[in-house]
Amino acid sequence: MYFPKSQITTNLYTNGREFIYPNSSQEYIGYYFKTSDGNYFTGRNPNDPPIQEIITEIQSPTEDAEEGEMGSYNTSANLYLVPNVYAFAVDLDANSIPPLPPFQVINLPTEEEYQINEFQRYFATKFNEIKYIEINLEQYNKFINEEPIVDYNLYNVFSFPWLISGNRNKVYDINKNTVERTQNLYSLQGFKSYFKNRYDQYFKYMVGSNLKTDGTEFLIQSTNKLYTGL
Repeated sequence: MYFPKSQITTNLYTNGREFIYPNSSQEYIGYYFKTSDGNYFTGRNPNDPPIQEIITEIQSPTEDAEEGEMGSYNTSANLYLVPNVYAFAVDLDANSIPPLPPFQVINLPTEEEYQINEFQRYFATKFNEIKYIEINLEQYNKFINEEPIVDYNLYNVFSFPWLISGNRNKVYDINKNTVERTQNLYSLQGFKSYFKNRYDQYFKYMVGSNLKTDGTEFLIQSTNKLYTGL
């Protein structure tokens, strides 16, 4: 369910003797928020999990149509707080489908990309969180183009090239420098840790490279001795 900011009263607080959990009748003490349809939920706002429905003691528990059980709002419930400017711009109402966050996609290089030594990687990060999600080109374009179907108000997206063939040591160093440069450019706190020092991820030797001889094939021209190694 979607609610614009104008339809939610946030940062309310109860010292007790007002609300209970529908299933257990346990008293609730703490922050809560109220929606325009007269319902109450735990947390300062819909972005402050865990979110659970609470009721006044004179109310009867109502079934949550989305979750299918009594008062079962949680972090995965479809309850969203979206800026009014966004809601008005895309003409959303309380029954509209909320904009979608990005989802993780592991992209694998194609053979064509191995031939040109690199491919593009795409990422998204929430403005107020230190968390990075690898996405695909399709999602990236939707956020860049600010399509109403995605939550572009809350997420920043970016991309950069990633080397995947050639000299392995050089590939490692160049990819590491690319990540550090991207981290500094977009002020991405802790972005390097996403890669866990695997800056040669997806690297593959091309046909005809990384070969090895057992010492029965070649002579070193200057010494006329058999050569063993790569």
